[in-house]
Amino acid sequence: MKKSFFLIAALLMGVALFQSCKKDEAADVNVMTSEDLATNEDFSEEIDFAADVAIEDRGSGGACPTVTLAQPWGTWPNTITIDYGPDGCTGPNGEHLLRGKIIIEQSADMFTAGAVRTKTFDGFYIDDVQVAGSKSWTNNGKDDAGNWSYTKTATNMALSYPDGTSTTWNHTHTSTLIQGGNTLTHWDNVWSTTGNSSGTNRNGVTYTSTITEPLIKRATCRWISEGVVEFTRDGQAATLNFGNGTCDRFGTLTLPNGDTVIIKLRK
Repeated sequence: MKKSFFLIAALLMGVALFQSCKKDEAADVNVMTSEDLATNEDFSEEIDFAADVAIEDRGSGGACPTVTLAQPWGTWPNTITIDYGPDGCTGPNGEHLLRGKIIIEQSADMFTAGAVRTKTFDGFYIDDVQVAGSKSWTNNGKDDAGNWSYTKTATNMALSYPDGTSTTWNHTHTSTLIQGGNTLTHWDNVWSTTGNSSGTNRNGVTYTSTITEPLIKRATCRWISEGVVEFTRDGQAATLNFGNGTCDRFGTLTLPNGDTVIIKLRK
């Protein structure tokens, strides 16, 4: 009888440990997915802002980047090449080294209803992460509040890391310029974004996501500082909250079981 008791106890302990390991593994997958999703959104915003600033300066800010236009400024359609060179230089957020080229096909001035801007990449890196794919904006005109609205799509976007891992994503977002649309500089811009995305994390796990509270990105803040994204993988939903507007690196991940984890957004 005593032997049977110990066998049953050992079996129950093994089951408990197995379930605990499964929970830990699921939490780790969700943490990685949230970090990768946040990095995808963050780098997407950084690319857009870097392009805006480079086009605004058109080479007047210094030797890097160089900005080349196929035709004189104001002539549309036009091709704009933003070249950070093989050695690169610090991007406008002051944190990341940008290398390679962003190539832009633009149909009209972007403060024109119907204007389209498409970005592709030639050997382009943010620090040691290579960026590939295509990003497009379409100007939808002004919304009821008088703010410019854009449909922003990401197609076959990929980030390739030096350890051989990569993430991929596609998204369709609606971004509204809720501040800064009436000035010439981009440094006072504040964007509010909604929409959906799908992708894979660094371990090849697929997910879909929906922005349930608009993502707020201020030009003067390095990170997305507000908003909530719900993402689903393997039939389970988790949420990533970017915060209440404070400009910091922290987000709150709520796991499917209700537990919360503080994650650090990429620096």
